[in-house]
Amino acid sequence: MRSTIKDVAKAVGLSTTTVSLVLNNKPNRTSAAKREAIFQAAKDFDYRPNRIAVSMVTKETHTIGLILPDISNLYFSELAKVIEEECKKYGYTVLYGNTSDSVESDFEYLNIFIDSNVDAIIIVLSASFNEADKVHFDNIIDNNNIPVIILDRSINDKNKKSVLLDQQLGGYLATNYLINLGHQKIGCITGPKNVTSANERLRGYILALSEAGIPFDENLIAEGDFSVEGGARALPYLLGQSVTAVFASNDMMAIGVYRECHRFHLQIPQNLSVVGFDDIFLSEFLEPPLTTISQPIVQLAKETVNQILLLLRGEASDKEDVIFKPVLKVRGSAISITTSLKII
Repeated sequence: MRSTIKDVAKAVGLSTTTVSLVLNNKPNRTSAAKREAIFQAAKDFDYRPNRIAVSMVTKETHTIGLILPDISNLYFSELAKVIEEECKKYGYTVLYGNTSDSVESDFEYLNIFIDSNVDAIIIVLSASFNEADKVHFDNIIDNNNIPVIILDRSINDKNKKSVLLDQQLGGYLATNYLINLGHQKIGCITGPKNVTSANERLRGYILALSEAGIPFDENLIAEGDFSVEGGARALPYLLGQSVTAVFASNDMMAIGVYRECHRFHLQIPQNLSVVGFDDIFLSEFLEPPLTTISQPIVQLAKETVNQILLLLRGEASDKEDVIFKPVLKVRGSAISITTSLKII
């Protein structure tokens, strides 16, 4: 049977009130010797506070709900890891919800977490989230007065704080790098067309082409889904368009490109230059290592937790989004067109 605070109090011969004050570091006049005895008894009895009972008094559960579209995507799993570590520093436990990029699951987990009395929610919205869903989303959040931070995918809501990356700049940096290497037929594997971040990365691609005087060609665009399979499916089509380089809108799809190139006996970068986006930890272990747009995952995660804590303390001063800048990490997956071999 689980030990209670009464067991600890009985063992040290003190009241449950005194024991509770000591264990919760509340002001009290208990001597150092008795405090030590209380902590030792709690350890001996393996006493842990009943979170449900505590939450009924404090109205806090010290839990935060984290809703993600795809935990198998290494970018999101890396984000989740840092968020959980950061929350733990401040005494919060993270509850996970994986939506498999389903807006229905977005709302299902929102309701589950709210019913579980989480103190706040961090959410990366699903790819299918639209304007009609935004109304429902706002109603749930506002009616339950639950602090929420939107991470990674913006919904352009000035009343909801978001922590984001300058996605357009990332798409621009990737494409501009390939242009500077002399490539003009640059294929782009986008994310889902209804995802804001995917569209912004595509806009960065188009902007870089425009600045270089290269006409935008819709035939060089292949829609992906941010998965390895999405990148693999897109490559045969782009090779049919005689591209010399590919900008994959995330590293998972770039891995799919690598896989298909191996299957087709094509060498990266000799036959095809590739640039990814995200800089997941696997990127530098590919052969050759992947040139990619690096998102500051640790900073994004830490700032998200910081913003949640500000909301919980009632200290958030404005609704302005926090936007980070990406950087290009050059490795070995792209070379000058003049040194590339002709695709056979």
